[in-house]
Amino acid sequence: MRFLGRLFGRRQDDSPAARWMRRRTQAEPAEVVHEYFSAVVAHDLEWILATLTPERARLYSGPTTMDRRRLSVRAARVTGVSPAPDAPVARVPGYGEQLALRVEYELELVPPEERRDPSLVEGPQWAYFLLVREGPGKPWLIADWGR
Repeated sequence: MRFLGRLFGRRQDDSPAARWMRRRTQAEPAEVVHEYFSAVVAHDLEWILATLTPERARLYSGPTTMDRRRLSVRAARVTGVSPAPDAPVARVPGYGEQLALRVEYELELVPPEERRDPSLVEGPQWAYFLLVREGPGKPWLIADWGR
């Protein structure tokens, strides 16, 4: 049954994505960001998508964007997460709460000949991450990132 479940995209109870889904409603926004980077390093599409809003997941899960990005990262380390109330972000409709964070992180990429996403760079960098949730008791999800 496990083989068929994987074949048809059913989440395994012991997968990182399933473990995250069980605890994500209690997670703080910074933890969601850490979880996202852990999922990218694991190259686990299901886990990555569990940290994103459905709208972002639809944009991110296409093979032309997702596979290039996730398969280009060998290691990632979040070095800082802080509130960014002055971040240039637009309001996301449909969510009661919104929070912008400045996330500092370091990436280690696969060798250049294996890289699939030329927009990624190695080393220390930062980006704004916009997290949203429908309301108290609902999970924080990543709606967008960038500068």
